Amino acid sequence: MMAVALTLTLPLTAHAAELEEIIVTAQKREQSLQDVSLAVTAVSAEDLLRSNISSLENLQHRVPGVTFGNDFAFAKLFIRGVGLNSSFAGIDPSVALHVDGAVVAQAAAQFASLFDLERVEALRGPQGTLYGRNATGGSINLVTAKPTQTFGGYTNVSIGGSDLSYGLDSALSGPLTDSVLGRVAVHYQHHDGYGKHTGSGKDIDDLNVIGTRGHLQFKFGDGVDLLLSGEYAKEDDHTKSVHFIGPMFPDPPLPSLRATGLPNVSPNSRNAGGDFRPTFESETWAATATLTVRMSDATSFKSLTNYREFDDQLTQDFDVSDTVNGNFPPAPTSTTQLQAIGDDQFSQELQFIYEGDRLHGIAAAYYLTESIDSLVLLGRDPVGQPARSRVIVPATLDVDAWALFTNFTYDLTKLFSIKAGARYSAEKRTMENHFAVASPVDPAAVYDPERRASRDYSNFSPELGVELRPADGVMLYATYSEGFKSGTANLGERVPNLVNPETIENIEAGLKSWLLKDSLMLNIAAFKYKVEDAQYDRTYAITAPPFYAARLENAATTDGKGVELETSWIATDHFKMSFAGTYYHIRFDKFLSQNPINPALFGPGGSSLPPEDLTGNRPRNTPDWTAELSATYEWPLTSGASLALTGAVSSRDKQYYTEFNDEVTGQDGFTLYDANLLYTGAGGKFTLNFWGKNLSDEMIVSGIYVTSTARTITGTYLPPRTYGVTAGYKF
Repeated sequence: MMAVALTLTLPLTAHAAELEEIIVTAQKREQSLQDVSLAVTAVSAEDLLRSNISSLENLQHRVPGVTFGNDFAFAKLFIRGVGLNSSFAGIDPSVALHVDGAVVAQAAAQFASLFDLERVEALRGPQGTLYGRNATGGSINLVTAKPTQTFGGYTNVSIGGSDLSYGLDSALSGPLTDSVLGRVAVHYQHHDGYGKHTGSGKDIDDLNVIGTRGHLQFKFGDGVDLLLSGEYAKEDDHTKSVHFIGPMFPDPPLPSLRATGLPNVSPNSRNAGGDFRPTFESETWAATATLTVRMSDATSFKSLTNYREFDDQLTQDFDVSDTVNGNFPPAPTSTTQLQAIGDDQFSQELQFIYEGDRLHGIAAAYYLTESIDSLVLLGRDPVGQPARSRVIVPATLDVDAWALFTNFTYDLTKLFSIKAGARYSAEKRTMENHFAVASPVDPAAVYDPERRASRDYSNFSPELGVELRPADGVMLYATYSEGFKSGTANLGERVPNLVNPETIENIEAGLKSWLLKDSLMLNIAAFKYKVEDAQYDRTYAITAPPFYAARLENAATTDGKGVELETSWIATDHFKMSFAGTYYHIRFDKFLSQNPINPALFGPGGSSLPPEDLTGNRPRNTPDWTAELSATYEWPLTSGASLALTGAVSSRDKQYYTEFNDEVTGQDGFTLYDANLLYTGAGGKFTLNFWGKNLSDEMIVSGIYVTSTARTITGTYLPPRTYGVTAGYKF
């Protein structure tokens, strides 16, 4: 499948009303997007700029099958109903994020800023035979803009909105010597808060992000190329904290630890209370070396070496009221939380790429080592007095993983090709934690003995497929593939529990076509899959305070099937349209669990109640249908300049944020309206873009979490209506 947003980026000219060919590297070699026999979307840098898309959260309404939410500063990327179902460190995302092919391993680090990119590629379905890291749901690859042979660059400045947003994106690129090219880019983005902290009156859900990236490319001749890349990003604001949705259940049996009825409690509001204003800080830097050696016209070798460090810290109050619920000691009822994550990762990938007359593909070896540190504190003042917290959970997880994978296509004839791939994965995971908790009579939190757990995992995943080209511009394909996500442990548990791997079997068939003299693109994909041993955080009732405990388990089996349609059409030299729609039927085939918001668990006989049967429920972040429509009309001006007006409508069916599909933990179906008016000066160097997003100012929940510590239901929201103007200049 191709991108819903492609028509927004394809040029309209008076000379040729046909769609432009898009070149991608989704299968680790350059191909036309229409020749890739899998469901892949490509969104260009021009569309990202025109639509003011600067984050993956914004991107989800331009890429079919993708949803993006967050809770507790963990990115929740889902593709076709497969994604991360935990809010603790240590669990791999089911959708992998890559920057130029190098993985960003932890979900907490997946809040990527989209700046100075050539394109974004989103692959749907398991991708273990193409990418180094495991990915059961899919993979998103950010392809950065590379150094150019000629000197040039750009600067884009944005300002607007009642939230006083402003930003800067700029890049400079060109030759440094005859054999050395360079590029440097900077990104800054700021907006005031979308809401207020009711206790202090200060902004929350604001944004303050800065990032930079640099490339040095050495061309040694004889087909040898070395690209050295470095990037740095920092965020320091008051975002990613939760808002009050409602109490877990009415009083009794257990009251929500909030000041019920007080004016500082703001249900379903962009404002939020708390003992203090929430804060979020993150910092990451990465270095990548990509060596490419072209050994012949048909063969090449690539080495991809990456090192990345990431640290973040979120502080918030679970009860989201301004009333202090208790001090510690002696009353350990405080619900303020500090969560800090540190991650160091190193990966090495070696690729052999063959591009012959009939045989095309890749064989590769991959290694990853990762060290994750997690610290969770619950207490009255976890920042100023961490040692006096009532719950202290320091934990580490070390990962050593390697894999061999291959994927080749052989053209039996010009009409028919076969495709085969395989992956062998092996991992070792070692966890240590040192849990401490206080009861009401303890003067301080008492540590359990240090606990350590270790386990080895391995998996073999095949892929088989066929491609048929019955006519020019038409390809039919069918594939069978399997995927694997390593077993792991939840770094928030008292007793380490290394669970089994999560696996998927996926069958997909599709059509890719150019029609009407290449003025119409029509793509259809249909899939059916089964996920087994899906990894879920399960909350269950206990008899002692805080009356809940969490455990990571292989809790569910999921059956999914669906159809995806994308089309782009240049109706005239000046008018073009695109449409994308998805229809999914993704349900649990087996899932037994206790619902933490069921008050009967805490009434008479509650401890003996059997778990609920969730068979037939939807997974999290999975609407049954989505639809996106966009249209652009361009007016050429006599001066050589042009105006282009684009309108976009994005609709989604109801979706849920817990597996129990309760109304209070779901989001009703919604429709978002975006628009922009782009002025391009004669020669194309100067642009002025007036843009607006969520024009009807819908209030959309992007994630919901049942915070059992405070016995409240909390959530996060998508941005409100935003608008502004971006002035750009290329040179």
